[in-house]
Amino acid sequence: MNLLEFLKKNTKISIDSADLKFVKKHKFDSLTTNPTLILNSIINNSYNILLKKFFLNIKNNLLLDADIVISYYDYLLIFIAGNISPYIKDKISIEIPARISFNYKKIIIYSQKIIFLCTKFGLQKDKILIKIPATNSGILAAAKLKNFGIECNLTLIFDMNQVKKCFDNGIYLISPFVGRISDNIKCFYDSGVNFVKNILYYKKSFNYKTKIMAASFRNINQILNLYYCDYLTISPLFFEKLKNINFSFDLQNNINFKNFTINYDNYISSKLLLNGIIQFEKDHNKLVSLISFILNNI
Repeated sequence: MNLLEFLKKNTKISIDSADLKFVKKHKFDSLTTNPTLILNSIINNSYNILLKKFFLNIKNNLLLDADIVISYYDYLLIFIAGNISPYIKDKISIEIPARISFNYKKIIIYSQKIIFLCTKFGLQKDKILIKIPATNSGILAAAKLKNFGIECNLTLIFDMNQVKKCFDNGIYLISPFVGRISDNIKCFYDSGVNFVKNILYYKKSFNYKTKIMAASFRNINQILNLYYCDYLTISPLFFEKLKNINFSFDLQNNINFKNFTINYDNYISSKLLLNGIIQFEKDHNKLVSLISFILNNI
């Protein structure tokens, strides 16, 4: 078997992509998307025909982007999710704008707006996860959203304080960023991989139900070392590499749950969280600028 076939036997594969042609071809378990991926898909013409139809039929009295009221950006986000959804077996994570990551009330309102539009588009609520940066406000908002039957994917997870708060609040899924930790924290073993192993150890020790989606990989070795997570979210680049590597060694007996020591302070994790939010916001603004350009040139 190849590496991808091995992984599929042990975990659910989520794809980091908004490329409709690619998703239709491979039909993944789950999908995570963000403004960068949507932007890339628009630029590479994945949505040529669909987008023409979308922009010709959308209302012309909407705001371009907004926190509370429904905007062009919101409609485009759900339009793309709705077209991808039939080819995804499990759940799609839809991201809130990074600019509201520290605003508890706006996170709740925006999340409800996403679900309202999904329902309007014919998407079932139980197929959608709201993707929220794991700030204190984000975690508390996600806990509150559970009362409305809305589940969340808490992203930009970099330390155990975030993890424990998510576990204690019954968050559906968390996404620790393996590669970004490895890039910034050096140790004898891979710090990002060991961080996720710590999360799995803690989850198993206290029987928490929150699902773990390892994300942000830098190499194939990181992916293989975390195949026993609930989900692995990978880029199309790694997907193709995994397909092309044959594999025969049985890792099933080599799972070793224990607590690995990684020494770094909260300053590093806070900096990684803030940098991630800043980058998300830059990408969001690029997509909004593209929408503006298209609207002005129809």
